[in-house]
Amino acid sequence: MITIAAALTPILLFAGFRSYLNAQDARAERRNTLIEISDRAIDEVEQLLSTVDTLQQIYEADIVGGDCRGVYATLSPRVPQLSNIVYFNADGVSECSALQEAGTPVAQPEAFELLRRGQTKVRTDAFFGPQSQTWLFSIMRRVEGPDGQFRGAMAFPLRTDELIRTIRLTNLPEDVELALSDSAGRVFGSARISGVDAERIERATGDEDGELFVLSTPGEAAMDVVVRSIVDDRIYAVISRPSPGMISEFTLQPLESVGIPLLSFTLALIAAWLAVDKLVLKWLSRLRRLALIYGEGHYNFRIGNEFDNAPDEIQSFAQTFDRMANRIAERDSSLRSAIATRDSAVKEIHHRVKNNLQIVASFLNLQRRQVSDPAARNVISAARHRIDALSIVHQTLYQHERLETVHMQPFLDALLSHLAGALGMDEIHVTIKQEIADIDRPADDAIPIALFLLEAVTNAMKYAFGEEGGTILVRLKEDGDDIILSVIDDGFGEEQDDSKTAGSTGLGSRLMTAFAKQLRAEMSSHSEPGKGYKVELRMPATEREMKTGTTF
Repeated sequence: MITIAAALTPILLFAGFRSYLNAQDARAERRNTLIEISDRAIDEVEQLLSTVDTLQQIYEADIVGGDCRGVYATLSPRVPQLSNIVYFNADGVSECSALQEAGTPVAQPEAFELLRRGQTKVRTDAFFGPQSQTWLFSIMRRVEGPDGQFRGAMAFPLRTDELIRTIRLTNLPEDVELALSDSAGRVFGSARISGVDAERIERATGDEDGELFVLSTPGEAAMDVVVRSIVDDRIYAVISRPSPGMISEFTLQPLESVGIPLLSFTLALIAAWLAVDKLVLKWLSRLRRLALIYGEGHYNFRIGNEFDNAPDEIQSFAQTFDRMANRIAERDSSLRSAIATRDSAVKEIHHRVKNNLQIVASFLNLQRRQVSDPAARNVISAARHRIDALSIVHQTLYQHERLETVHMQPFLDALLSHLAGALGMDEIHVTIKQEIADIDRPADDAIPIALFLLEAVTNAMKYAFGEEGGTILVRLKEDGDDIILSVIDDGFGEEQDDSKTAGSTGLGSRLMTAFAKQLRAEMSSHSEPGKGYKVELRMPATEREMKTGTTF
């Protein structure tokens, strides 16, 4: 009896462990259910906040010009969550308000100070609006003068009750409640939850899916709660529903978790007494070691006579393993040879394309010498530079060991060295510097990156400098989940104009925009008179974020 009891103990432990795993699975399923339910509602809030950001930019001139009431009258039917529209001057005093007299101080001085320091927009924590007599979240945007200096801020306060009404318009199950919280843990629109611990808010920050926890209140039923950050770690969605409690998570189900394993064990023990022999276990152990060897890729290992004394079935199984490993080794060798042949052919193609492009560039160079019109000569030179850039791309691809990627340091170094000579930088006293991080990019990105850089450097050479020359800095660096390519000159600069790319030709601007789209990247520029010009390309760093974009 003692032996049987000892034998049954592992089964009991296994049953308990299985119940624990079932409870964990059930908890994960409850969390995923709440997340799926909340996705649509959260999308509504995110879309609303994005819409408000866009409207601020569209109506900035009207608001700064003092037409807060007119803009509010236009937008309030479309955005019922909008509580007011206010413009504050650089001292934090309102000069324009849709619903109250000017001259009131800003209600969120911390957020206003962030805008003063250069932040473009701020989404504030919740605050109680003295005019609306309700809790508000405010979206504030920096306003700059023509000289780029801080001029003030626009504020679009949004009513929390209307935001909650927006998310509740989605078809939610009756037992699910959606509410909002700020970063301080204040909860709005919930009849179940009065507040969320700061620790829960902190753990939800930066986590797209949020984390499930069970909220227990004395005298109240336990609640499943998931806190999810909506945007900017300022507004959080609080999703709750009644918890099924401890019974569904940790109570054992005797028939499934204990009874069936015990019955199976008893039958297996009887069968073992009658049929199993220790020699079988020995040969099975050897087969397991053989499988592990093959699993690690050592297909050239052979069993020899190791299984000659094994039972016929196991011996046949081992021989089948051996034949399988031999065939896999042959196929592996064939595949490696085919891949090597393919790589060699692709490199040869890149080499020939590079040579053909050089021939085309030579033809263009000869044609340029026969043309007397300066404009035509410039057009031919620009075309030749672009072909030279393509030639350098193909040269880099056939010289690189891995065809699917390009090492950016030698690639950009070769491209910039070529541009320095082709554009005659030494003759006009222009120096090109580079700060290139050790980064690899997919081979498909090499051509648009090269052509984008060519256009940016060419524009700087054309428009940035006088007779005294200057410096162009090319920088490639990682920034979190992004890679940033910057071209910075210390030339004349000019006043920023968002309607065009400063210092570029119409064709150059269109090409740079097209290359940015092809790279799934965001292009931006900044310029001030006397402080030079900067164009920046922000690209996704990982394949996971590199979604299919427009091709050129």
